[in-house]
Amino acid sequence: MQRLFVLVLLAATAGTADGQRLRNRESQTPARDRAQMEQQFRERYAQLLKQRLGLTDAQLVQVAEINRRFDAPRRELFGQERELRMSMREALRGSEDAAVQARVSQLLEQTFRVQRSRLDLLESEQKELSSVLTPVQRAKFLGMQEQLRRRVEEMRSRREGEAGRDPFGLDSQPPTPRGQRKRPGPG
Repeated sequence: MQRLFVLVLLAATAGTADGQRLRNRESQTPARDRAQMEQQFRERYAQLLKQRLGLTDAQLVQVAEINRRFDAPRRELFGQERELRMSMREALRGSEDAAVQARVSQLLEQTFRVQRSRLDLLESEQKELSSVLTPVQRAKFLGMQEQLRRRVEEMRSRREGEAGRDPFGLDSQPPTPRGQRKRPGPG
């Protein structure tokens, strides 16, 4: 509704200095909105951490600091993994000639390296968290992080039009050989 109002206002003032100022303000709004939404998200996430893990204010500050230090490298690794999945999907769409075989082999090796790096990073983060959190709190925190990562990935996939697709193209059932029928399941 507010957006419609702004568009109507822009149309009414098109060509004027006021209209130009409004258009400039409108183009800056998404960045401001995003920053504000991210801040609100961080605050809500901190509340959830405190509540679900039973953290004190001091623990929350320490966990936030540890999380902040590991956030950039974690995002980088997830980005690399996402790029590798997209490259793998593209490679698997082609023929199965020697060049494709070599490319897929290379992508698999890179995927394993990135996953190993992600596991090393996770282990380092967990070591640091062990000085602040109990093992049960760490396990719950790990679960919350994984849940959040999955939700972000789902949103990104929906936005990119990849929802429901297996990254390696294995989501479709293989064809049934001729002359054979699928056996009905029990029941």
